[in-house]
Parts: sequence; structure tokens; C-alpha cells
Amino acid sequence: MLPFLLLLPALGYGWGHWEHRLDLYAPQRFVWTLPAWALIHAGTLWLNAALDRDQDEVLFGRAVAVPPQSTRLGLLALLLAIPIAAQASTLSALAAAGCGLLAVAYSHPRLRLKGDPLGGPLINALGYGLLSPLAGWAALELPAGPDSRWILPLLPLGLLAPYFVAQVHQEQADRQRGYRTLVVTHGPRACIHAATLALGLALLWGCLLIALGVAPTQAAPGVLPWLVVLAWLAWQGRRGPSAALARGLVLRMALSTVLTLALVA
Repeated sequence: MLPFLLLLPALGYGWGHWEHRLDLYAPQRFVWTLPAWALIHAGTLWLNAALDRDQDEVLFGRAVAVPPQSTRLGLLALLLAIPIAAQASTLSALAAAGCGLLAVAYSHPRLRLKGDPLGGPLINALGYGLLSPLAGWAALELPAGPDSRWILPLLPLGLLAPYFVAQVHQEQADRQRGYRTLVVTHGPRACIHAATLALGLALLWGCLLIALGVAPTQAAPGVLPWLVVLAWLAWQGRRGPSAALARGLVLRMALSTVLTLALVA
């Protein structure tokens, strides 16, 4: 998942360029966010692995035994990310610290917000959808323009889609752990419907921003592949859940993101 996760600070960095109409600016600061977010991603997954001890299918790769030092390594990775992100900017370091705290709250055995019906989605939306792009944007160290407030809901909404779809094949495991995730309370189809709704709202919001000139009008042709992804996801909801659904959605969303960025570039 790492290549997809590194797109998130890059999106924030790119948005800052669009907002201020810049040529390439401060790349020597932005590059520090990449190793920092690689550590955040690794630390988050290691803490999650230490909590779940999951041996089921994973999105990309193969299931392996969880090393006993996973918790210590996860915490160390999250801590190391902060001074590395500070080389980009103070705000980037604060975003890294925020992601670290969210990761601990998500996977700490006493908190286990991963299993909370509201805590799990909220942590994913804030960490991946808000703080991660914020870190890339903060590397520019420029003031926020008036358009930034309107772009804020876009990524948190869109990234709820893969979060809900990833639950589809985890129903039995989540039940055994005592979690109250959406797949436990309402079943796999409800997860697909929630993902379709989240992605649809994000796409609708993005189209509105393009129409108002807040987002780049060059991104308008990029709406088409997103509509294809949305239609595919809705069709999957009628067809029924499958273990490969989350992998397919992540790949399609990543490809659509790259195509949209290429159009704007």
C-alpha cells in the first residue's frame, strides 16, 4: 500500500502549487514528508498487526506470523517520523504527531477504536484524508488561501470508500474480536453501500469545486474514470462481496487519481 499512501502528502503539496499558482517550489522540504509518511504507514500497520494477530488474506502481499517486537517497532517508527517531518515544516511535524496519536488510539489494546463504529472511520478520515495531505501542503510554508477550506472534505470522504470495503471479508474475524464495525453490525453489503455513498459524495463535491473554479478545471475530464469506478463499485454491491474487492477498488482509485493529476499537470 505504500506507493498509494505516499500519494496523499503529494496531493497536498500539489494543491498548494495550484492554489498559489506556483512552479515547482520547495521540493527540498517536501521530500522529507515521504520517509516520514513511510514510517507512519509502517508503524500504523505494525501496531494494527500486534492488536489483531491477523492471519487472513491481506490486500497486497501474503499473510505471515506477527513478530513479537511489532508493538515496539510500530511505536518507534511513529516517533521517528516526527523529527523527519519537522525537516519539511513545523506543521508537517505536528501532522505526523497527530497521525501517530491516531494510530495508537486505533490499535491500543485498551482503546481499540478500530472496533468502534464511529472511531474507526473518523480516525481513517482524519489521518489519511486530512493530516497526510496537510503535511505535504505545509512543506510549502505558505499561507492558506480561501479555496483551501472548500477542498478539505474531499479526501476524507473519498478515503472512507476503501476503508469500508476493506471490512467486507473481515466479518467473522471482527466478530471474534468483539469489534462493532459496520460489517459486524450490518453485514458486508452495507459496507459496500457505505463505500459507494462516500465515494459518490466525494465525486459530487469534486465536480462542484471544478464547476465553481475552486479546483482546476483541467481536472474535469478526470471525472470520467471516477464515474467508472463508482459504477463498478455500485455493481459490486448488487453482485455481492468478494475478498478481492478492496484490492480492486484501491487500484482503480489510485489509477484514477494518477490520471486526474496528469490532466492537471
